[in-house]
Amino acid sequence: MKSIKTRLLDIAPYFSGWPAPVGLFLLIGLHFFGALPYQDTLRTFSFDLYQIAQPRERISAPVLIVDIDEESLRKYGQWPWPRSLLAQMLDRLWQMEPAAVAFDIIMPEPDRASPCLVTQYIPQIDPGLVRQICKLPSNDSLLATSLRQGNSVLGVAGIDSDTPAIVRAPPMRMLGENPKGMLRHFTTALTNVPELEEAVFGHAILSTDIERGIVRRVPLVASVADTVMPSLSLEVLRVASGSPSFTVKSAPGRVEAVGIQDLMVPTQKDGSIWVHYSPHDPSRFVSAAKILDGSLEPGFLKQKLILVGFSGLGLVDFPSTALGDRVPGVEIHAQILESIFDGTTLLRPSWALWAEGSVMLVFGLVVIVGFPRMKARFHVLIMAGAIALLVAVGMFAFLRYHLLIDVASPIFLLLFMFGAMLADSLIREEVQLKALEEDLRSQREQAAKNRGEMEAAMRFQMGILPDAAATFLQEPRLDIAAKMQPAKMVGGDLYDCFMLDEHRMFFSVGDVCGKGVPASLFMVISKTLWKSVALRDDMHYMNLGKLMRQANLEIARDNPEMLFVTAFVGLLDLRDGELIYCNAGHEKPLILAPGCHPKELDGAGGPPVSIMEDYEYKTQRYRFSPEEFLCVFSDGATEAFSPAQEEYGKPRLSEALSTISSTTTALDIVGMAVSSIEHFVDGAEASDDLTIMVLRWRGNQSNASTD
Repeated sequence: MKSIKTRLLDIAPYFSGWPAPVGLFLLIGLHFFGALPYQDTLRTFSFDLYQIAQPRERISAPVLIVDIDEESLRKYGQWPWPRSLLAQMLDRLWQMEPAAVAFDIIMPEPDRASPCLVTQYIPQIDPGLVRQICKLPSNDSLLATSLRQGNSVLGVAGIDSDTPAIVRAPPMRMLGENPKGMLRHFTTALTNVPELEEAVFGHAILSTDIERGIVRRVPLVASVADTVMPSLSLEVLRVASGSPSFTVKSAPGRVEAVGIQDLMVPTQKDGSIWVHYSPHDPSRFVSAAKILDGSLEPGFLKQKLILVGFSGLGLVDFPSTALGDRVPGVEIHAQILESIFDGTTLLRPSWALWAEGSVMLVFGLVVIVGFPRMKARFHVLIMAGAIALLVAVGMFAFLRYHLLIDVASPIFLLLFMFGAMLADSLIREEVQLKALEEDLRSQREQAAKNRGEMEAAMRFQMGILPDAAATFLQEPRLDIAAKMQPAKMVGGDLYDCFMLDEHRMFFSVGDVCGKGVPASLFMVISKTLWKSVALRDDMHYMNLGKLMRQANLEIARDNPEMLFVTAFVGLLDLRDGELIYCNAGHEKPLILAPGCHPKELDGAGGPPVSIMEDYEYKTQRYRFSPEEFLCVFSDGATEAFSPAQEEYGKPRLSEALSTISSTTTALDIVGMAVSSIEHFVDGAEASDDLTIMVLRWRGNQSNASTD
């Protein structure tokens, strides 16, 4: 019978001509239909990278957000406020002469705080008094009166439901085809009470779509049932400019632009735009409390576009932007208005798909036709140059013309075709198969040699970690234990503990990013440098933030692999139990005590070591009682996984350590934690190195118990 190798060589000629071109055209076809695997994810990720690399610069500031923030809620009560209070705020806004005021708030039900409605909650109230109270205007009427005093806008939320709703919208001026069938469509909407809807001068839709937790695109126009409505940003522009209508320009099968009078904003085919983000800026916000108490300078809001919204905790979700910021939704509307004013709105042009497909075709033919005729050493250079060129073109189009060009798809196809070419070469060349067989035998021999070297490295690594209990055996004021279990034969976790002088004990726990040999080498370097810096004479009385900064400089200086390490370092004074500590991106330790549920040791920290050079780390303090333990651990404890891929997590660790008693020792707690984690993991392969250090200050007594 023929061997597998011979069979592969027999069929190789049949695949040397047609599969590659067919595969290329198939991939390009999938590109045009948007069916490439993960293409949309890659594309939006590349568009996000454009904005992260070069966020929008905030040139003009036409918009201010009146923010119902924590200060406002603390001063004027929890939300919802009586609409009479909103009316007071709006009256004060009109006095400051803004160009328009738009509410990113929906008020679908009558205000239950209105005088007449309140009487139904008062038992045994006199009917005559009820009649007198009900003669007073409702809070909705007061707010409606205020809304009529200026250029006001209310919004509705588009929803898909069978419940009909009456929506109001300004007139639409059409240039070209009727756009209704091309727009983002909602069957109905959540609207405001009719009295308020009738009082305002503008009506808008507030809805946006969130893609994997990020708001990237917002419709400038959308349809609700049979009504086309402008977005909040577009409508506030219309009302402020005094225009009677908004304009939608469309061509067959697509919306081209949306605007007010002569101002036209290019859009995607469904009437949406990609939001061009600048970083979150607190100067966009004015607290509603300052409006109500009259402490704001009167001319501050003159001729500004005012958006009223929330940032108070619990009142609204905070969607993410393409920059990774979590912001209140009203700020996204403000950023859209800014980009319209500055002429920096983003557009993915209609020709982009064809341009990207053409680039994919050219690069694919280069791989198929050109690479077999070139020496292998040129392949990587050409690949790197092509990728660099694509990235440069994409960034240039973004920075110069605010266009979004997908370079991720051509790069994906280029890499895929290059990989396919390599795979085809491996199948067709018998020499390479023989070389692989010889290489396999060599690898087995090398693996045996490497295993012996790794075992020696493991013994060396474990040997440089101190035995915490033995180190402080003669110190009655301290109970300490520590354990490190590498996920592989060698690991990247580290810990250390030693006396700086007769009363102060220094300790540290760290976690190098990654596992295996690189992490273990970096661990040895980090541990040595930390101890070296800590033991310097001039460091004995230096705060830990300065020590961490110095160690950061030392570790980051020679770090070609760009590794980093999270660390928790502490200095415990055995005279009074005071702990000075610094956290560099590490897991927050737990404070344990008999009869008490474990709690986290809080305090602001900083980034991991070797991430940011010359970072000023902050130190924190905590005073221990003799009954309290400090449990410091690496993420190998909380991120351990069961066979079902369920994460262990900090709550389970806290629960496992919540049953300690007055006789429990640090060694007992380490054993309890390790036992709980191993029981949960149930033999599954460790996902990360595990390190736990537990210590307790027993009190400043020379005859303290050693149990």
